[in-house]
Amino acid sequence: MQILYAIQGTGNGHITRSLSIIKELQKKANIDVLLSGIHNEIKLPIDVNYNYRGLGFVFGQNGGINYTQTFKQNKLSTLFSEIKSLPIQRYDLVISDFEPVSIWAAERAGIPSIGISNQASILNPKIAKPRHPLSLTRLFMENYALSDFHIGLHYESADTMIETPIIRDEIRNGSNTNEGFGLVYLPFYSDEIIFQSLSNIAECNWVVFSKHSKQAYKRGNIQFEPIDAKLFTDKLLACNLVISAAGFGTTSEALHLGKKLVVIPMKNQYEQKFNAYTLKRFGVSELKTILAPDAVQIIREALNSKNPIKMDYPDNLKLISEKVMNLYYGPISNRQFQKTGSHLNQLGTSFYPSV
Repeated sequence: MQILYAIQGTGNGHITRSLSIIKELQKKANIDVLLSGIHNEIKLPIDVNYNYRGLGFVFGQNGGINYTQTFKQNKLSTLFSEIKSLPIQRYDLVISDFEPVSIWAAERAGIPSIGISNQASILNPKIAKPRHPLSLTRLFMENYALSDFHIGLHYESADTMIETPIIRDEIRNGSNTNEGFGLVYLPFYSDEIIFQSLSNIAECNWVVFSKHSKQAYKRGNIQFEPIDAKLFTDKLLACNLVISAAGFGTTSEALHLGKKLVVIPMKNQYEQKFNAYTLKRFGVSELKTILAPDAVQIIREALNSKNPIKMDYPDNLKLISEKVMNLYYGPISNRQFQKTGSHLNQLGTSFYPSV
């Protein structure tokens, strides 16, 4: 079997979990890799067969997306050209981690597709979701890369096609310690805004991983580091508290390790609101913004908490691989293609670009 595994490169969590799944699937099929997106900091340790711009967001520095730069850097003409030029007919199956070029090319050519992502879990009606109006960001997210079938990833399994998070071997097998410092990853805030908040908590040393700095430097009790995958993993294993966006990858690994956790969802981003909604049900603290009047108090309370949440997530890579094969040799081989799980299915193929 020839599989195209397509990865959304805007957001490093898509890459890290996809690498683990690809490694397992390579035992059963030939895999080519497609990576698209405007920004990612992780260099893949495997060959990438197709490297496209695709569609993605540009992080701002004040708590949300920089829509001006996002509009400037995303070119629909380039996207349509990539969809048209991708030799999708070479493949028996497309697997997508929230990657649009592969999905739209597969839709156009009648190639079956399976989505494996946290975003896919949002489409499952059995997953509890926050009450939220049908906003443009929600509409976009639910149809951005809509596969024929979905294997959702979520903090807890509520359905046979929902799996718990994929935990990297480096985290699962690493030395989990507590050296007392706080780890911060808030890519949509400037270094200055983070400094303004955390400099008020002088009793703790901080390590901040910054998308906005190319060199390491220190200000008071705060060490700023450029994005480095290995160093980030080392610091995650050794920290006491994690302050992060409500992205799925980092928060899942923090829960698995039993780290204290505070999340700050990106503004106007439905997926992060969805993740934060579940995390709050677990007892994780949430801030609307790092400069909120109660931010210092909530962070201090988290630092001083005695019983952080710990989730011992099982190694589920083999099970996910088996579900992929069962889908392919079951309903897919029987040509039972169906866009699953979205209440917006009435959009049908009209949503997909004609190129």
